[in-house]
Formats: sequence, structure tokens, C-alpha cells
Amino acid sequence: MPRSCRRLLTLALTAGSVVWAGGPVARAQQQTALTFDRYHSPQEVNAALAAIVKANPTTTSLHRIAVSAGGAELVVLEIGPELGKKPRKVPAVLVLANMEGTFPISTEAALHLADLILRKGGAAKGLTWLILPNGNPDGAARFFRKPLLSDGRNARKVNDDSDDRVDEDGPEDLNGDGIITQMRAKDPAGEWIAVEADPRLMRKADPAKGEKGVYKLYTEGIDNDGDGEYNEDGPGGVNVGITFPHLFKPFTPTGGQWPGSEEETLGILRFVFDHPEIAMTMTLGATDMCLVPPSGGRQGSADLTQVKVPERIATQIGLDPTRTYTIQEIIEVVRPLAPPGFEITESVVAGFLGLGAIVNPLEDDLKVYRELSDRYKEFLKAAKLDAKRLEPAQPADASPELWSYYHLGVPTFSMDFWTLPEVAEEKTEKSGITADTLEAMTGEAFVALGEAKIDTFLKEVGAPPNIKAAMLVEGVKAGKMTPKQMAGMVRQMPKPAPTDSGDPKAKALVAFSDKELGGRGFAAWTPFKHPQLGDVEIGGPVPFADTTPPSSMLRNLLDGQVPWMLALSEKLPRMRILKTEVNGKGAGIHEVNVWVENSGALPFPTAMGKRNERVPPVVVTLKGDGLTLLSGKTRTPIKDIDAKKSVKLTWLVQSARPMVVDVLLESANAGSDAAQIQLGGAQ
Repeated sequence: MPRSCRRLLTLALTAGSVVWAGGPVARAQQQTALTFDRYHSPQEVNAALAAIVKANPTTTSLHRIAVSAGGAELVVLEIGPELGKKPRKVPAVLVLANMEGTFPISTEAALHLADLILRKGGAAKGLTWLILPNGNPDGAARFFRKPLLSDGRNARKVNDDSDDRVDEDGPEDLNGDGIITQMRAKDPAGEWIAVEADPRLMRKADPAKGEKGVYKLYTEGIDNDGDGEYNEDGPGGVNVGITFPHLFKPFTPTGGQWPGSEEETLGILRFVFDHPEIAMTMTLGATDMCLVPPSGGRQGSADLTQVKVPERIATQIGLDPTRTYTIQEIIEVVRPLAPPGFEITESVVAGFLGLGAIVNPLEDDLKVYRELSDRYKEFLKAAKLDAKRLEPAQPADASPELWSYYHLGVPTFSMDFWTLPEVAEEKTEKSGITADTLEAMTGEAFVALGEAKIDTFLKEVGAPPNIKAAMLVEGVKAGKMTPKQMAGMVRQMPKPAPTDSGDPKAKALVAFSDKELGGRGFAAWTPFKHPQLGDVEIGGPVPFADTTPPSSMLRNLLDGQVPWMLALSEKLPRMRILKTEVNGKGAGIHEVNVWVENSGALPFPTAMGKRNERVPPVVVTLKGDGLTLLSGKTRTPIKDIDAKKSVKLTWLVQSARPMVVDVLLESANAGSDAAQIQLGGAQ
């Protein structure tokens, strides 16, 4: 980034820290560059974007696409060569960050990406970047407020408990430690017990194992409205990150009333449909489709291998309404009945029969994801960021990731940048002794095992703690018992109950908190006299500790991972005219051949794009005064070209005189090209 831009950006961030109630103003004023050593509030981010544009007026601009329920602007930064132009010929990459509102690192990654593109200079040539660093500013703002509360809902007022008041019963910081954690209260009707291996952690009791709950768990706070429920109707309403069209579910607690119900989501939808040049999307937040390919397994509303055609339609097209068909069998029957030029595809038939949405990724796309995942893992290894960590979440229903993949049909990726390190399982040495091997032993062989190995064996079989190896060794030496007798007793003992270490994520958080945060990621359970519940303990996971690494880790995480987004953008489908050829046939007639190549490393479009037919085709046009087409079309569409492949187009044309013909290649999001060919005369 140019020095002038960095200076303006620093000033903007300094000014932004003044409006952030918890912002360290002095520290911001001392900052001399965007060093990515702290997190930035939504106000600071928007000020930074304005500074970037002021320093780079010829290559950047801002799009204010929406205002959140809480009054914050959603601002898209455009970096590219076609500012203000319409229509556009250059493909674009859309980056949506922190749609969940609870992943501050994703916002920093978006800023880092903008900084990287501008610093590289020329990185945006032939490509437009559209970067929204904060898709859920209301949720994101909570990271910068006290008491600290992790809540990704926006500021829309919603009557969560359907009473006569709105937002009247939210959490409170009862113990005054500046964070909203949990309360555990002993209750005969409780469902929770402390984890045996670490009593700080909680897990649900399992009645099938004879376990009985001890505690009830609550969010920290009181029952403000006296309805017996705690903190069930606090400020905040809708999680913007699950309000997109694909697999949207109505009547969920935080999902909104309909797809696009929120101004934030609607602004993004409008922006995308106003920019058909978008050729790839990247969502930065909770998921990582670069690292972990999207999974299938969703139960769809229709089985396209067993379609039953309604009787009314079956009678019209000559099918049996009492049996089932594959979708391909139906296509073969319907295709001859279609009007000339009307293409019958799977999506057309599925829509006509009302067979429901596609809910699982297509295998051809999964092959691409798997290959790129392998390359990304190598990329992370080279950056020394390949340490084992918890697997990121899969995209949620109604998320922007699923909407982009299933509806837009463009290459869709996501990155999460950090999850808690995986807790290494403690390796315990096994005794190697079983009841069978014990039964076959002599007394001398048993004594030769040694007390350490015998004690390990006793723990493995769940022997009572008062039985020690030394006792058994002395008994065998004195002839009071034999290994065979001990084997019989072992077989009569109940099998030891497996120890449950609780939720792996909670376990990982405690381990990370203890090792890296000095215990600040998990609040110790401390007694508190609750005005309604009586004696409780307050403690548990600290908000954001499981999604947000310490700011001291930011620079390394971003430097190592953000460049992968540039690497992905270089794989975009790119259309070009590879070769032209003219063969004279006599009498002014010529055969014109044009080869169109996809020089990119990704297919055009994705398999899902072929299926939903959302991506406009590439169009090749021949233009020339006095040119007559004898075969072929003036505008020839190309619906798909695989990566690094080409398609040959052929026309038979006639021209009464030598002439130059323009060959124009146009596409909405895969680039454009042009060539000229000579008909007759000099070649």
C-alpha cells in the first residue's frame, strides 16, 4: 500500500478508536501503519476503507450497500480497473467477511487482503475485487463493548418470547467481571454434570449409563420479566449470516422471517445481482471450504433417481403415472416434444415437476474442492500453519456460502483463519495383561511383571482403589492366591465406565486458555448469591475466546493465509480466442473456424452452474458489413468449457468482396476478447 494510503489509514483508525467506547485512544494515536496487531471496530473499519479510497482514487471506490438495523453502514471496497463502468468486461471476486458477527479475525483478513492487493501493485489488473469487511456490523460491534457478549444477531428488535414486551430480558454481568458467562445451579431437575476429567467442564448426564443430572445451566443474568425464563428476550434479533435463500428455514429463533428479510442481507443480494461480473465468491468467517471440502448428506425433498410423474402430466407426455423414472429418462421423453431451440435440461424438468431444491454438492465440483484442499494444505505447511486444530464448521443452512454455490453457480470458497488447537490425547502405556493371559501365568511370571505394570492393569480393569499391586504380589508369594484365581475375580468385576472428557471444543478451549491465555479464556466457577436462584456459581467459557485468537497472533495468521485468496483468484475461468482459421470454398464462400479456450484452472461454469443455468454463456459474435451467414449463428453461445480446454466453432459465410470480419468474445464474468479475420484478398 502506498505510504500516503498508510498514513491516511492510520489517521482514520485513530479517529475511529475515539468513537469505540472501549478503544485505547492513546495506542491508536501512536500507531504509524496498519500493522494488524489489534482488532478494529466497525466504525474504524469504515474509516479505514474511506482512507484507502482517498489514497487510491483511480483504482478504488466505495459502495454503500445497506444500513444495518443498528444504524451501521455496510461498505464494499472495490479495487480494480473498471471503476464506474457499465457494462463491465473484467471478472470480479466478491469477498464477504464476518457475516456471523462473531469472527473478528475475518474482518481483519478482509482488510489485510485489500492492503495486500494494493501493495502488490497490478494484482488487480484484469480482475476486480469487491470486499465487504463487515457483513454484520451490529453483531461485530459487541466484541468492542462491555460487558463482553458473543451474540451474532443484529439490532433489530424482536419479541423472542412472544409476550407484551420486546428485548426486556437480556443477560447481566452479575459479578461485575466485564464478561457474560454462565451460571450453574444445583437442581434436582438438572440435566448437567461436571466432567470427571476436568470439573470445570460440563456435560449432559446420560440416563442410559445410570447418570443423574446435578446442575441447571443458565446464561449469566436474572429473570427480568418474571416468567420463569432467564435471558430469553435480550437486545438483538436476527443472525444475518443465516438469512440467505438456499435452505432458509422460517420460524427459527434467530433466522428472520424470510430470506433477505434484513437490510444487510437484502443489500448484499441486490449488490450481487447488480454485478453479474462476479465470477467467484469468498466468505470469511466460521467455515473453511478451502481446507475441508463441503460435505453432502443432506436429505433432499426429491430423489431424482425415482421420480413419480403426476397423472395429468404423465398422460400428456406418454408416461405411466404408477411407476417411477429417473430424471434422465424423463428428459429423453420430453426432449422431442419441446419447441425448436428450447433446450430440455435437468433443472427445467425438475422445476416443471416441482421436485425441490438440490441440497448436496455435485461430485464434479467435489473433485475440484478435494484437489484444491490438498494444495491448500501444502500451502499451509509451507507457511508453518499446518498444526493440528479443530475442524471448522460446515456451512449452515441459509448461509451466504450455500447461496453462492447452489444459486449463483460460481466457484465458492470460504476461509476461517483460526480454530482452537486440537488437544493431543495423552498416550498411556498399556499393561498388555488380560484375564486370559493372567489365567495362564505361573506365580513366578506374575511376580516378574513388576508392581508398576500390575498397577496399570488394575486401573485398566477398574479394580477398587484399595487393591494395590504390592498386596497381590505378597499374596502370590505367600501362596494365598494364584493368578488363575485373580483372573476369575477380574471376569466377575463390572467393566469400568469410560471416562467422558466432555465436548471436544470446550476441552480444547480450556487447554488453550491454560497454555496460551493465562486462564483468561475460561472463567473459574465462583460462588454467587443469585436474587432468584439462590446459591449459584458463575463461570465458564469467555465470549469470543473460541473464535478469536489473541491479537499478538494476528499478523502471522494473516500473512500466512490471506495470500491463498490471491492464488485462488488466479485460477478463475478465463475465456480467450485461441486460434482462428479461414478456408476458402470458392464463389466468395468461406469456412470460418474459431477456437475458444478456457485458459483458467477452474471449469466454466461449475457443475452446479451447469445444473442451475444461472451463469450466462460465453457469446461469440461475427461482425462484418455485407457478411452473409450460410450456416451458424451471428451470436453463438458456449455454455461450458472445462479448465484448460477449448471449443471449436464453425461458420459457413459468404462475402461478395474481400473484407475484414470482427470476432468478438463476450461473457458476463469470464473476460472478453476480440480478433479479426480476413475473407478473400490478402491473408
